[in-house]
Amino acid sequence: MSMILREPNSTGTVVEFALDRVVYQSRTEHQELLIADTQAFGRTLFLDGVVQSCERDEAMYHETLVHPGMLAHGAPRRVLVGGTGEGASVREVLRHPAVTRVVTCDLDDEVVQAVREHMPGLEAGALSDPRVDYQIADIADVIDASPDGDFDVVILDITDPMEDGPSMALHSVSWYRRVARVLAEDGVLIVQSGEMDVVDMELPRAVRSTLLEVFPWTHLLHHYVPSFHAFWTFTLAARGPLELLPADLGERIAALSGTRVYCEVAHRKMIEVPPYLAPILQQPVPPIEEPSDVPLYTGARKT
Repeated sequence: MSMILREPNSTGTVVEFALDRVVYQSRTEHQELLIADTQAFGRTLFLDGVVQSCERDEAMYHETLVHPGMLAHGAPRRVLVGGTGEGASVREVLRHPAVTRVVTCDLDDEVVQAVREHMPGLEAGALSDPRVDYQIADIADVIDASPDGDFDVVILDITDPMEDGPSMALHSVSWYRRVARVLAEDGVLIVQSGEMDVVDMELPRAVRSTLLEVFPWTHLLHHYVPSFHAFWTFTLAARGPLELLPADLGERIAALSGTRVYCEVAHRKMIEVPPYLAPILQQPVPPIEEPSDVPLYTGARKT
């Protein structure tokens, strides 16, 4: 008989996952780790009882996180991924032919290695690629040790900025100033920015307001992720406007190989905020001013 994992979702709702088999379970130094076979989504990674990645739909998350921003840059060579997690973000970064160096870090190596063993399709050998420098490290230490302008793209695939959560400091104004220092002048920052809440867009608005304290330009991306039971958002930031629909868009996308979701039609949908949500997104909210000396954690957890 299947087991049931109950995951709190949006306010007042609960999602249940039927688990056919527990593949791996552990209490790591940082969190509860569970890898299980689910009836709906195949093999699935849960952290602290919250779904992170499923074999059947993870591309909807990771391809949206990585490709529009990197494609808009044009030819990113040096990339930093904060939050190695399941390795799928690094996998997608390596599809870009100009990439010569990827630094990626995570504090919880047990999660990284468990996924490599039990869900190898997510990482797909990316962390063994000679261009990749995987570090068991705090993203803050990696940022602070990096020279000015060291990266063309920085991807922060980290926990939502929830009150009293472990990553508030990783979404603060002071933190984004530290990140901006290591970005090249034409660099792009990509931030996981939470659920596209159709009521008030609270998390995307907070991330946008905070980024605008440091970067003159931001843009919201989104894609539906079935296992999250929601549209998910990602925010781009840069020192100047990026061309999201370049004349050679088709050629740039064609240079990528093996994507499951990302194509020219998908790209156009990812960059367009639905008309009924666009005015909500523009409504100002106070930026996140959490002090940068709060203990920092970089992991795979997104919600």
